[in-house]
Amino acid sequence: MKKNNRVLKATAVSPANIAFIKYWGQKDSKLILPCNNSISMNIDNCLTTTTVEFSPKYKRDIVKIKFFGEKEKERKGRRTNQLLTQVDRFRKMAEIDWKVKILSRNSFPSDAGIADSASAFSALTFALTKALGLEFNKKELSIQTRLAGSGSACRSIIDGFAEWKKGNSSHSSYAVQIADEDHWSLADIVVVVNQQLKEVSSWRGHQLAETSFYFKARLKELPERVKKTRQAIKTKNFELLGQMIEQDAVSMHFITMTSKPPVFYWNGTTLDIIQALRRWRKNGLLGYFTIDAGPNVHVICQQKDIKTLERKLKRISGVKFTIINKPCRGARIVRKHLF
Repeated sequence: MKKNNRVLKATAVSPANIAFIKYWGQKDSKLILPCNNSISMNIDNCLTTTTVEFSPKYKRDIVKIKFFGEKEKERKGRRTNQLLTQVDRFRKMAEIDWKVKILSRNSFPSDAGIADSASAFSALTFALTKALGLEFNKKELSIQTRLAGSGSACRSIIDGFAEWKKGNSSHSSYAVQIADEDHWSLADIVVVVNQQLKEVSSWRGHQLAETSFYFKARLKELPERVKKTRQAIKTKNFELLGQMIEQDAVSMHFITMTSKPPVFYWNGTTLDIIQALRRWRKNGLLGYFTIDAGPNVHVICQQKDIKTLERKLKRISGVKFTIINKPCRGARIVRKHLF
């Protein structure tokens, strides 16, 4: 790409996604290749907005992030290094050496088990693609997003419900759509019980997964669970979906609790919510839990039950607040820039 005076700038918005079948454990940490297929739903009120601009006026790369509840400031560290590694890959593809300014904002708590890395890296990758004039189809964009450093980000590229195929190479590991965002009137009530940075990152958790004696058994169980979850989404079988997502959440967290050293993401309120959901189901109020790498609980329900479930969940001691989500589109370009 030739250096000229035209603006190389774009802004993307991308959702976090809640994994119905979890991605946990990597067979190749450099290429971010997972050990199993995973399935997720994009959620519309947990969003990252990212603006990127390449220009000769910048003398160095600048990364500013406004986390939920915090002030905007320049960031450094492992996450920033990952962002800039992705930027370098795209600069090389576009044959440009201009420095970049990145500003990113989250609408929800970060590093608390709500897939902020998925929304962050998918928004960044899509914005880079647009700013630099690179063209990818959905499969290629999913692959490029996976390589950013957060594997689950490749699912946020796809509209609605997505399945990430584990593949056996970088080219064969990407996300595909199971159904679009209008397919099923589901909701995800994120029940926030702790906004603090989790003590053990998902990145570290992936590294420890194979130290669990149960890890191989989980991989044997997963193909059938993936099949049933895919079927539940396509046929809108809510009770089957609920059974599968709870089984898989417990399975993943059993891995974390039996790794060496063990990792405990749940707290007392996490367990209180699980027990409450089980009681309410006996009385006909259907809500099912799933939990990513953190203590916060995602309650999957039908949209007709949102108000009732939210009211009851907020009464549980230790619940800070809730975020109501519905299925949504994946990453997309928007016209309004952050700067």
